[in-house]
Amino acid sequence: MKNYSLLFAILIFVLAQSNVNAQLQVLSGSEQGSYFEFVNDMADVVNTDSVKLITNTKTEGSAINLENIADPSSPFKLGLIQEDYLYYMQNKDLIQNTNKLKNIKVVMPLANEEIHLVTRKGEGITGLRDLTDSTMVAVGKRSQGTYTTANNIKDKTRIFWMSMPVLFEDALRMLLINQLDAFFVVGSAPLEKLNVNPQALSTELELVPLVDFDGWAKYYNDDIITAGTYKWLEKDVPTFSVQSLLVVNEAKLTDSDKKMLDKLINGITKNMDKLKANGHPKWKEVDITSWDDDDWPLYKK
Repeated sequence: MKNYSLLFAILIFVLAQSNVNAQLQVLSGSEQGSYFEFVNDMADVVNTDSVKLITNTKTEGSAINLENIADPSSPFKLGLIQEDYLYYMQNKDLIQNTNKLKNIKVVMPLANEEIHLVTRKGEGITGLRDLTDSTMVAVGKRSQGTYTTANNIKDKTRIFWMSMPVLFEDALRMLLINQLDAFFVVGSAPLEKLNVNPQALSTELELVPLVDFDGWAKYYNDDIITAGTYKWLEKDVPTFSVQSLLVVNEAKLTDSDKKMLDKLINGITKNMDKLKANGHPKWKEVDITSWDDDDWPLYKK
C-alpha cells in the first residue's frame, strides 16, 4: 500500500499546485462522504475571494489520509481521520517497533461517526449474529477507516462473514442489485449517498441495530441513528460511533504553515455558530475544546 499511497500523494500534490491560491491542503475523503462535507464547510468560513486559506483534497478515506500525513516523503500534512484508526496504527507501531506517528498531533476533535450496517429489508439480518460465512458484506478498502472498524468488529465478535473489499461509493449499488447482502460504512449521519428517497429505490433499505456482546464495542461510543435521519429510516436504530479528528504532522510544518493553521483554527472557532447553522448537521454536536491531551497529544498554537 505504501507505493500506491506515495504515488497518490505525488499525483494529487502536483495537480493541486495548478491552483496558485491553494494554501493548506486538507485531506478529506469521498465526495459522497461526511469528511468531504466537513472540509467544504471549513473552507466556506475561512476562505475569502482574495485569500484561499485551505483547499479540500478528496481521497478514499481515513487510512490513506493518515498514511500520507505520517509519511515524511509525502507532501501532505493535514487531514481528517477516525480516532480508532489512529489507535490501530499506534498499536501497529508498538508491534513493529516503529515510531511512524511520533509527530502526529490532534488539531481538534470533530463529529462522531456512526457505524452503519446497511442491508435490504427482508434479508433476515437483524443483528451481527445473523451474519454467516456465506453472507457477503462490503467492508470498504484498506484506504478507508471503515475497513479497520469492520475488521475490528469481526475479530472481536468472532463472526466470520464473507468480507468484500468494496468502496462505499459502490456498495449501495451492489446491494440494490443483489451483489451484496450488506455493507458497513462509518461516517457522520446523514451520509449524502445514503439519504435517498425510498420511492427511487428498487428495494427497501434497513439499518441493522448494533448491540454490544462479549465486549466488542467497549471502546466505542453508544449512539443512535434516529428516525428520519435518512428519508427511508422509520425508526431509531442503536449503534456505536467513533470520533473524527483533524490531525497534523507537526514536523512537516513550515513557519508559514503554522501561521495558516493558526488562522484555520481561529476561523473555525470564531465561525462555529455559522457552521452549526449552515454546515453538516453534525457540526451541532462538535465541541473543539473537548479533546483530552492524555489520550493523544494536542497541537499547540
